[in-house]
Amino acid sequence: MRIFVLGESWYGHYEGDLATDDGYIRAYLEGKVVDAMYTRLANATGLKKQAFWRSVMFTNFVQRTGPTRDHRPTPEQYRAATERLASLLEVHRPLGVWILGKEQSRYSEPVVRSAGIAAEVAPHPTSYGVKNTVLRESWAALLAKAGRSEHGV
Repeated sequence: MRIFVLGESWYGHYEGDLATDDGYIRAYLEGKVVDAMYTRLANATGLKKQAFWRSVMFTNFVQRTGPTRDHRPTPEQYRAATERLASLLEVHRPLGVWILGKEQSRYSEPVVRSAGIAAEVAPHPTSYGVKNTVLRESWAALLAKAGRSEHGV
């Protein structure tokens, strides 16, 4: 059982395997795409990017919001995403969920908690002024709640 990292949303247009969480992460780990947020998350945990991304599950709460980062999820999109999240939690039963983004947590955290799974909310890693120490402390708090070791592996 692993930790589930719950991002907020996808934006942009991707072809082929890059249109899936698994395909995008695989391309990132193979050096085919660069993603500062993915690197920042791994660094915040104290793990190398390969170790971190191979030890967690990841998906975005809202699947796609639009072509650019300026397109934010709507309350309707957040509400619609709760059913998919509940299903993923039931199937995978992670030890804990690291929820990235306070806005989405208003919708996702109640779903996680009602499933009886540990949750920790972190500010979104790409938000202005978020320090790595804040992410590191949030990760450590989740691992403590989930009963995992310092790095989660």
